[in-house]
Amino acid sequence: MSAPMMPTSDGTRSRMGRIVAGMVGLVVGLKSTLRAMFEPKITVSYPLQYVNVSPRWHGLLALPIDPETDNDKCIICFQCERVCPDRCIHIEATGKAKDRLLTRFDIEMDKCCYCGLCVEVCPTEAIVFVPHYEASTYNRANLLYDLDDLHRATPKEPIATGIVKVRR
Repeated sequence: MSAPMMPTSDGTRSRMGRIVAGMVGLVVGLKSTLRAMFEPKITVSYPLQYVNVSPRWHGLLALPIDPETDNDKCIICFQCERVCPDRCIHIEATGKAKDRLLTRFDIEMDKCCYCGLCVEVCPTEAIVFVPHYEASTYNRANLLYDLDDLHRATPKEPIATGIVKVRR
């Protein structure tokens, strides 16, 4: 069978070799098609049903409030603003040292590339991803999330954080 596959003197395959190679390709393609045809289908009726996302999903961002102190977890270190490659995070604060208060924390989600660097760099887990993926809108102004929007976006269930805990 290897004789028809051998190249001729001008470097091309013979007609029979090309036919055999085409048949092999057809059989390989049909095999994967038939395998997929008999597997169970996974279909979701989207507006009525939702897909559960992974806990490490890079969805929308939120600023959880510390339940013990009822204040922001943000210590206003500006690390997330500095590390953001898209420059979509804007933070302002009043006061000095320990008396600083967070007055502005805006995220322009239309610029965000969902890279997760801001979540990873945060030392107090003050900015987190939430498992929410419906963020489409007809108005770009709705994609500017301010401090109140980010507090409201925090879900009640556990949230994915940037810190990876290692099991021992």
